[in-house]
This record gives sequence, structure tokens and C-alpha cells, in this order.
Amino acid sequence: MWRSDDLIRRNRRIFHEELDGFLPPRILDFHVHIFPREALPEGESYICGGHPIAQYTIGDYETNMAAVLPGRSVSAVIFGSPNPRYNTALNNRYVAECARDGRYTPFRLFDPLADTPESLSADVAAGLFRGIKPYLSFARRENPDDVRIPDMLPEWAVEIAAAHKLIIMLHVPRSLRLADPDNRKHVVDYAAKYPDASIVLAHVGRAYFLKNVTGSLDAFIGLPNVYIDLAMLNNWEVLEYTFRRFPSERILFASDIPIALAPGKSVEINDQYTYVTPVPWKLSISDEHGKLVFTSFLYEELRAIRKAVERLGLGNDFVRDVFFNNGMRLLGRLP
Repeated sequence: MWRSDDLIRRNRRIFHEELDGFLPPRILDFHVHIFPREALPEGESYICGGHPIAQYTIGDYETNMAAVLPGRSVSAVIFGSPNPRYNTALNNRYVAECARDGRYTPFRLFDPLADTPESLSADVAAGLFRGIKPYLSFARRENPDDVRIPDMLPEWAVEIAAAHKLIIMLHVPRSLRLADPDNRKHVVDYAAKYPDASIVLAHVGRAYFLKNVTGSLDAFIGLPNVYIDLAMLNNWEVLEYTFRRFPSERILFASDIPIALAPGKSVEINDQYTYVTPVPWKLSISDEHGKLVFTSFLYEELRAIRKAVERLGLGNDFVRDVFFNNGMRLLGRLP
């Protein structure tokens, strides 16, 4: 994976030639998954872009950041891996422990079928978590496309989030993603009714191709508590549209590490998207003939961000805000 010597050398060249002069000195990554080996069922691996890994610890993250973002001071919002088969309670405890020194901000995985208002309120009242991370797999529907936002994020959880001024990291469900009118309605309704809860639409609402984002962001522009993160966005056209349309102070850099460290790229094909990877993965088309030389999803995202920024003539202040200041303000660590 990203540990191969050839990929490390190629990435080092790409960083110095294309990214070193663009990235600010401080980076806040608003979307990082960590999980200890004990959180997974015995003998099971997490498939990361087609590569099995047994764990992804905070130590792994720090080692990787020193390699892929050299010379940068990197902090992160961290949460576990959302899978109902994993030990979610153990993963949440691990995340909270990793955030004790203040460098990392912990979010709690939220399971609407296993959690109760009492259990969520207790963890939040104890000061363990700054936000919650619902996910469609926790709704446990046979067809994931049947999951609606209230199935994975019931109103009682939003009410608790608002009472404690929490941040909700929302992975928008359903096949139409951001373009789904029901999704937009649910987000707008929650955001309007609970202004003290901040909602971050992960992956720009999973709008990985241009048609999906076009016109779909407008519903949220006037809602000051709705943010977007850029995790795994490799499409510069989506980013250019987003940077042009959406309030810049509510755009957050994010990666989706560890998957973002795997070699591959998200590509748009005929108003659709897919991943292309060097090895087979259930979410990708793989390069079976070995004709392509890959870098990581992360570097492809950074390339796309840079291209969109340069095409729009956005300056260093915009870059510093997206990569650091906006997220720190949302976390209450900057005025």
C-alpha cells in the first residue's frame, strides 16, 4: 500500500514538485478514522482501498503524516470505523483516549439501534467527545440505498447534539446522495430546527461527480450551521463549483484517512464516479494489466484542490482558512 518503497519515493517527488509550495504550515484534517486491532472481529481485516490492514492506530497516523505531509504541523478530528460488526464501544474509548493531549479532537461513533438518549448524553456530559459520527451501516438495512437520514440520525440525537453544541459528521445516504431531495430536506429541517448543532456534510455530501453537486448545494448556503468537508474529493470540477458557490468559511479540509493513503483515484465517467485502484476492491475498477502508476487518493485530492484554487484565483488566505482556520473556528479553538 502506501508503505511500498516505490510509492514512497514517487510521493516524495510529487509532494516537493506540486504540493510543498501550496500547502500551509498548519493543517487540520477534519475526517480521520482510527481503530485498534481489538475493535475488529478476531482474524478479520479492514479492507483499505483493496489492501487488508489489521488496525489503524494514532501512531500509524502520526508516522504517515510525517511521511506524506512533511514539514507540516498536522492535527485531526478523529473517530472510529463505523461498522456494526466491530466493537464500537471499544473503538469509541480508544478514540477518546487518543485525544487526551489536545492535538486530536474526538467524535463518537453513533449507533441508533444500540445507543440510547441516556448513553449518548452520559458520554457527552462527561466531556469525552466534541461530536458524533452516524453512518448508514448502523441502520442495518438489507439495502443500504433504503436508509434515510432519520434512520441513521434520529431527531433525539440531533436534539442532544444541539443541547451540547456538538458537531455531527454526516455521511449522506441513498443513491442520489446530495442530489436526493429527501436528503436535502432532512438536513435543512434539522439545521433550521437545531441551530446549535453543527452539521458537516462529509465528502461534499458524497457529490463525487459534477452533476451531483450542481444546484444541490444551494439549499444549505443560507444555513450557517451547515458545513462541508472535502474528504476523498479528487474531482477538480466539483471542487471548483463548490469553492465558487458555497461560503468559504464553512469549507473544511478532510482526507478520510486511512483509505486516502491507499493508491488510487476517484474518476468521473458519464455523470457517475468510480474509484480506480491498482488492486481489486469492491468499490473500484482495478488496473488488472498494471498499465498505470498510482499515487494516493490523498495526493490526488490535494492536486484537485490546488487546481480549483488556481483556476478561481483564490489566494493564500482562502487556502489557510480551508486547511486550518475554518475547522479550528468550528471547534471553538479560534475566534
